[in-house]
Amino acid sequence: MEHSTEESTEQPAHSEVNHPRCALKTRLGYQPLHRVILENWQSGVTVAMVSVPLSISLGIASAGGDPSAPLMGVSTAFWGGLCASIFSSSDFNIIGPAGALSGMLNAATIKFGGAEVLPYLSLISAGFIFLIYLLGLQRYLLLMPTAVFECFTLAVAFIIGLGQLEMALDLSPDGPKSEHFHENLIRSLEALHGYSLAPAILFFVVTALLLALVKYAGKIKGRSIPWTVLIPVFTILLGYLSDQKLLGGIVLPTLKDKYGTLKPRVVEAPSTPLADFAQGHVMDLIRTAFGISFVAVLETLISAKIAEQRMNYPFDSSRETLGLMVCHAVCGAVGALPPTGVFVRTSLNVQLQATHRMSQMINAIAVFLIFVVAMPVFSYLPQAAVAALLVFASIRMAPVSYIAMLWRNDRRSCFLLIMTTCICVFLDPVYGLVIGMVVALLRDAAETARAESRVTLDKAIPYVSSTGTPITTSHGVLRKWATSSFDHGANIAVKPSPLTTMQGIVERFACGKPKKQMDNDLHEHDYESVVLYEPMGSMTFLCASKHLSRLQALAAKSPPGIIVSLEHVTRIDIDGSETLAKVAREINTSGCHLALVIPDLLLQGRVLKKAAWIQEFKGDGHIYSTVPEAKAEMNAL
Repeated sequence: MEHSTEESTEQPAHSEVNHPRCALKTRLGYQPLHRVILENWQSGVTVAMVSVPLSISLGIASAGGDPSAPLMGVSTAFWGGLCASIFSSSDFNIIGPAGALSGMLNAATIKFGGAEVLPYLSLISAGFIFLIYLLGLQRYLLLMPTAVFECFTLAVAFIIGLGQLEMALDLSPDGPKSEHFHENLIRSLEALHGYSLAPAILFFVVTALLLALVKYAGKIKGRSIPWTVLIPVFTILLGYLSDQKLLGGIVLPTLKDKYGTLKPRVVEAPSTPLADFAQGHVMDLIRTAFGISFVAVLETLISAKIAEQRMNYPFDSSRETLGLMVCHAVCGAVGALPPTGVFVRTSLNVQLQATHRMSQMINAIAVFLIFVVAMPVFSYLPQAAVAALLVFASIRMAPVSYIAMLWRNDRRSCFLLIMTTCICVFLDPVYGLVIGMVVALLRDAAETARAESRVTLDKAIPYVSSTGTPITTSHGVLRKWATSSFDHGANIAVKPSPLTTMQGIVERFACGKPKKQMDNDLHEHDYESVVLYEPMGSMTFLCASKHLSRLQALAAKSPPGIIVSLEHVTRIDIDGSETLAKVAREINTSGCHLALVIPDLLLQGRVLKKAAWIQEFKGDGHIYSTVPEAKAEMNAL
């Protein structure tokens, strides 16, 4: 009885038996439902106030001139947020219409002949997202450097920002819109002569105010000020006065002029059959839906990851992907846009100290109430103000400080970012992401293929005192070579490309930069003592041949013994195993004593455990557990 009493008193505070009824798990621990609502209502309502004008703007950016564009944006904010609050994992990630998808959706609207195709694309992309969830592929989508993802962000910023010239300046370009951004930009630039002064002034003033106030007056007395709500709402008054012709002849085109009076549209399934859009474009439709799913999962997981890092509270990427699939399916069924995680609103949710997904549910409910009650009021929002809001969002989205840091510290990654941004802008965002990922992975594979290792040569036996400690530490017993100097000395270094060679010549003769001198003294030392070779990292098909060349170069010097230590090897594949077997046999038959130091963890792995050559060398006494054990055996020989 005493033992059971002690066990009961040692149970954690948040054990299941201690949870109150109707309790929800938050970042602060388990809390009753009413407390969770009290902790999250302010963040939810504030995010909703920011979300409505942004969703209207992003709906327009996504569906172009379609009359349903603003309503589809707000509907996506409601349904996406509601589904995510129930099915997703992150307590902070806000799901809704996003700039990351707007360029792709706008291109699809133009290509397939109307915004009604977007709900179908959302349904098809839900299938792709479910496939990603089933196969667990979401973890592979994040295998890209920050430079590649930021290139996509920069491309989206260009597409959104420069795509607002028509609304900002009240332009009327000739001809139909193209699915390619740069062609639409040229159309807008050719129509610049027909700009209207009043909308242009309002656009520049609102953009400047948003940038200045958010940067320099984002908080007043410690409280965040939602300028992205207040300024657009103020311009509604100007739009109303212009509509009633009370501005002394000044005309400000409003959303009402382009889309009519905005009315709530919570559920409106597409009336045009999918077959009408798919005629002759089935593969294009599937490719577009796959691209949407790819970007949506990527954006959602990165947004959730950023929130996780800021709040130090984890999320389940698998469940987050499943929740996004539900969001896409529901949004498609009700006639909304494909949603994704959104950085700006997620960041605001984090800043307002949300503790649970209840914040997203309250956000969705608040968006719904504004949608139903106040949507006609937003009809008077000036088009120039919408353009200013989108340009402001694109400027804030552009990773300027990150690009500057890359230029200072990593020019190669900076060039990768610029290259993939150009592909995203002028070709296709998905192509840009995929090409950027492939280039980045190939670059990393090339670095891995350098096969980092260390060569240690015992030059002499250290003198020791009677107590067993070295008499001096300056006798230089060991000589070590890192990968680059060893390869150069052994004449097995990778030859530079012609372009790199020409660059070096120009730097030496035109810029006075001295030629890089490599440590080439590998051959200056005798090999009368044991050589220790230590591969670092993985030993796979990427780097196995380089390790083979190094060991063959060492064996050619005929040292009395070579110890190959795999203590610093983290992984070995079948190519690495076969290469190791080949070089071990070559060294053994050359008359040089061989010792292989292989930790038990590698020996018990599935590759070496079943390798026949391991059993062969074990039987001959060539495999050891530690380097000192191998050295002692070598000295005895």
